[in-house]
Amino acid sequence: MTHPFIGCLTIKHFPAWAISLIRRHDAIRPLIVQEDDHIVALNWAAAENGLEAGMTAARATSLCPDATLYLRDPVAEFSAWEYVLERMNRITPFIESDQPRLWFAADAEEVRMSARYLGASIGFSTHRSTAWLASIQAGAGQTVTVEGDKQEAFQDAFPTTYLAEAGIGFDSIEGLELLGCTMIGMARGLTKRHLKLAYGREGEQVHDFLHPENTSPVGLFRPSPSIQKHFTLYSPCYDLPYVIPILNRLAQKGVEELKSHVVGQVRIVLHIEGYPPQQISRVLTHPTARLDAIIRFSERLLEGLFTRVKQSKGRVGIEKVELVLAGLLTGDMLQMSLFTERTRQVKSAVGRVHRRFPKAMKRGVLRAGAHFHEDRYSYVVWD
Repeated sequence: MTHPFIGCLTIKHFPAWAISLIRRHDAIRPLIVQEDDHIVALNWAAAENGLEAGMTAARATSLCPDATLYLRDPVAEFSAWEYVLERMNRITPFIESDQPRLWFAADAEEVRMSARYLGASIGFSTHRSTAWLASIQAGAGQTVTVEGDKQEAFQDAFPTTYLAEAGIGFDSIEGLELLGCTMIGMARGLTKRHLKLAYGREGEQVHDFLHPENTSPVGLFRPSPSIQKHFTLYSPCYDLPYVIPILNRLAQKGVEELKSHVVGQVRIVLHIEGYPPQQISRVLTHPTARLDAIIRFSERLLEGLFTRVKQSKGRVGIEKVELVLAGLLTGDMLQMSLFTERTRQVKSAVGRVHRRFPKAMKRGVLRAGAHFHEDRYSYVVWD
């Protein structure tokens, strides 16, 4: 099946969204995320209190003492993005990931419910760059479609300040506004050479937004490695207590295959007699490889899923149980998260090592969208 538009899903202020998902943070409470003494992301409630990305953490907490402050957590972001990919992969196999956005091939009606559930912004257009801009303009949980003959009208109504969410720097945006280009469509008369000389690589990117050409189809998605275990019952089971020992055994088999990995997400699928499979998935607050923790978490998920199914469908029989351990991480990725927290003790220790062995310490930088473990991170000198 061919789709007339390319879709782009964007999660704005993704570091804050990821922590909110992992920590089950109440959306009505302000949440801010700090990195290098500055705020890099915040939720809607924090923005309503006058907080902005880029201000210092000290100023943000003084302006809004009720805000919950978290340090940026790359492990939480990795696990949360795996959750997004898994949910979108239920809808379409055509996905290209570029955290915190992804391109996909599907109809608007197919992804509308997922957009609302995730709080994601989705844009559709015939070109990838226009779909990206449409997702930036869309509100959380909303979709915006830009048809081919409406692209110039869309650009004429797209504020230049919104380009900040596409990675365009403040200096470039301010330069365009000084030229009178308060909407990006007003810069359509500038050539690529003009924009490149004035703003470098960002100028080329603005030109690509104004004159989109990339209509290449979205490729087939390759899911990250996961451990899947299942058990088929000889006859349908109608009582949950009989299924729990089966789930525990599946968890035990799954943990035996973890080796050096830890689990970031647990997913349970129940095959119900006379109905399509029902599933539930959650991201773990703290990734773990402990069998007892995975069993407790899986049992709670199973109880919640079975209760939901009974409420909607009445008495049902379970024919098959599946347990999926996903979002697999390694110990070095977890250490990267702890290292990035930059607590006073860590900063003091790094300072002492630096004074004695300059440029000897390195830290890991997580790469989004990498399929293989060895490609997921690289080391740079800690400064």
